[in-house]
Amino acid sequence: MELNLIPRPRSVAFGEGVAADMVTKSVEGALPAEGYRLEATKNGIVLTAGSKQGLVWAEHTLAQLRRQFPEGIPCLRIEDAPAYPWRAFHIDSSRHMRSIGELKTIVDAASFFKLNTLHWHISDDQGWRIECKAFPKLHELGAYRNGDHFGTYRSDEKEGGYYTREEVKDFVAYCAGKGIQVVPEIDLPGHVSAILHAYPHLSCREEPVEVVTKAAITTEILCAGKEEVYTFLETLLGELLELFPAPWFHIGGDEAPKTRWAECPCCQAKMKELGLNSHRQLQGYFSSRIVAFLRKHGRRAIMWNDGAYGGGIDPSVVLQVWFPDRDGALDAHIAKGGQVYLSPVVPCYCDYPYGEHPVKAVYQLDLNPDYVNHDTVLGGECLTWAEFIRSPERLQELAFPRFTALAEALWLGDDRDDYANFRARLENIFPVFGEMGIRATPAEGWDPEPEEAKRQSREFRLQFEAESENQDYDALVAAM
Repeated sequence: MELNLIPRPRSVAFGEGVAADMVTKSVEGALPAEGYRLEATKNGIVLTAGSKQGLVWAEHTLAQLRRQFPEGIPCLRIEDAPAYPWRAFHIDSSRHMRSIGELKTIVDAASFFKLNTLHWHISDDQGWRIECKAFPKLHELGAYRNGDHFGTYRSDEKEGGYYTREEVKDFVAYCAGKGIQVVPEIDLPGHVSAILHAYPHLSCREEPVEVVTKAAITTEILCAGKEEVYTFLETLLGELLELFPAPWFHIGGDEAPKTRWAECPCCQAKMKELGLNSHRQLQGYFSSRIVAFLRKHGRRAIMWNDGAYGGGIDPSVVLQVWFPDRDGALDAHIAKGGQVYLSPVVPCYCDYPYGEHPVKAVYQLDLNPDYVNHDTVLGGECLTWAEFIRSPERLQELAFPRFTALAEALWLGDDRDDYANFRARLENIFPVFGEMGIRATPAEGWDPEPEEAKRQSREFRLQFEAESENQDYDALVAAM
């Protein structure tokens, strides 16, 4: 008998007859934390898991079984556990803010397929998104920008908003009930125009900075030489830790040109004081201070892998690998005992069209790439950067079913089926998206034919060409 379940369970054994629909649940410490056992017998259905989170996954499996067998679930025994602990999806609320209700809809669907981590991007050059008691100008000023000029779109209407602390607490608790931890990202020291708009004295030049209205890499970053910057960040992070109990905190570290640091007397003095030879090393010092603060408060830092180019990063830091390595920084970090998780642009960036990153490519993500030690890989993540995603419906179309493909890839790892098998199960279960209020991309759009893929790519690349106006990316990258 074929089960139309996603992710496919690792072990299924069938019995005789139809199970009685009376459910009991329990937590059993001997099972893996996210592992579960589902026993459907003529006496009833027993769900046993290694944790409350594991019970959530067991309940979702039961829900999928009921969909497939509305007249009665056959007697069977399922034993299941994930291959990877980090099975994540990313939502960017800085570029275009989504309401809490819209976010909950995405979380419901992600949880149904056993993704367990939301990487929530809540601050960038284009907006700060959380109410702050200690520094209220962050949400009063930094949450709003004077227009929306992403790609070929042009609007000069003021845009923005922020989540209240109570909204964040409610949302984080809601996610926990769905088996999902929320890991916030505050990108540091770059991508901070919204922060500097509110508090310009934290920059090197202390001049007014506007909240950015388009996609950009800016030279305005936090000053690494002023002690008041570190005091500000520790106070800010301390307040955010009250809202996010997960043991992880993402501090970015990517795309930080050092142009201002090269001109800044404070940064140069700090380098001389510490005996540093490069601005990348200064970023390593900057990041290490934030990492140490988080460790002191029981949190483990995550950084984009290009944030580690300057070295000196504590091995407790997990690197999110999205960008080609430079100067062996990734190898050096792993050699010290560091861990990683995978989100290469191809195919994990789901803001790209299906013609560039089809469902098949996401499902077949290489979890054993030759550029990392396989034992250090915690899992992977799909991302939806929101520069060009203005509506909740478009976010849903781009996320699903690619998030679903990643969910099974990370649950099964090397035990994945061939793609045709997965696709057949996905087509069978597809109506569940509509029932959950998700406007997922239909089957004909999952793996576009070459001509359609080229059309989508041309259309998408026009957005990048528009973004490239007035941006000397080669010079910015060289200064990173």
